[in-house]
Amino acid sequence: MKNVAEVTDGTRRALGAAAAVLAVAAVGACAVDGDPVDSMAHRSVAASAFPVEPGAEVTTIPPAQLSAIVGDISGLPVGAQIDPPDCAPQPISPLATDTAVQTAFGRAPAPGAPPPAYTTVITRTGDRLDDLAATVTRCRHYTRHSAVPVAIDQRVLDDVPAVSGARVFGYVRLESSPGVATTLLVAQRGNIRVYATRRIAGDADADAVDPALVRLFTAAAAEGLR
Repeated sequence: MKNVAEVTDGTRRALGAAAAVLAVAAVGACAVDGDPVDSMAHRSVAASAFPVEPGAEVTTIPPAQLSAIVGDISGLPVGAQIDPPDCAPQPISPLATDTAVQTAFGRAPAPGAPPPAYTTVITRTGDRLDDLAATVTRCRHYTRHSAVPVAIDQRVLDDVPAVSGARVFGYVRLESSPGVATTLLVAQRGNIRVYATRRIAGDADADAVDPALVRLFTAAAAEGLR
């Protein structure tokens, strides 16, 4: 298992690209003239729930940037092909009327290492969470083809916090190149689904749920499923 501090240049570039997306999103957020009618923004999570350094910014992703970030969260970026096809992740709606996304960077795990990105997604969906769980459980290994092929490994998490009246599921998605681990905690009640995720370089402690992520998940479920 790699030490998080010993990241490759490719990993640094990948997380650097994620940082660029957040930076563009932050600039774009200033230009948004209010929230779309019937948006999910009223269910957004308080910034204080994010495990960030004091004074760090929590960014609400504007509509123009939703397609890119929900593709990263779901594991199905725009234009990607999945092999085998029946392992394709469930997509998340990129419509601002369906989806609200907030994200922030946490504390770096070691000096010089990229910081983890914490993200919440609150979205309307016509899909069942049980179907997502079944796909992840069945498809422990698959390949995603976009600019370059990426081998994906998935691990189901056993200890996902319960949410009253909701179905819950958790898993880790490991991307072999450039080496990024995303932990996803998911809850769904009716047609509303909530994600809380942590994305970090390497796969250190990928099977252990970060307590800070659990707290964020609890806060996101409380707001998103109320």
